[in-house]
Amino acid sequence: MTNIIINLTPHKINIMNEEGNVIKVFESEGKARAAQEDIQIGMLEGIPIIETSYGEPVDLPEYDQGTYYIVSALTAKAAYLSGRNTQDLLLTAKTVRNGDGQIIGCQALAKYR
Repeated sequence: MTNIIINLTPHKINIMNEEGNVIKVFESEGKARAAQEDIQIGMLEGIPIIETSYGEPVDLPEYDQGTYYIVSALTAKAAYLSGRNTQDLLLTAKTVRNGDGQIIGCQALAKYR
C-alpha cells in the first residue's frame, strides 16, 4: 500500500534539509480546523476582550489507513478530544526561520500523540 500525505493547513509546507534547501513542498489541499466559539467578556482600553473555546474538528476526513494529514496542533488536539483516531495526523516539527524570524519551513513532520 502506498502512503500519501495531504496538507490540510491553509498554507504550503516547505520541508527543508539541514543545509536549508527545500526538499519537498506540500501545497495546501484544504483547511481542517477546530470549531471555534468567541464570547466577548469585556473591554480593555477600548479593545474587545473575548473568551475563545474550541470544539470538534471541522473539515477533517475520517481515518483512512495509508493517508496522512498535516494539520495544526489545535486541530489534532480537537480530533483527539473528540475521540477520533489520530494515528494519521502529522504536525510540522523542527521549524526553520529566516533572519527576520519568519517561519519558512520545517525539517520534519511529527506524529500527534
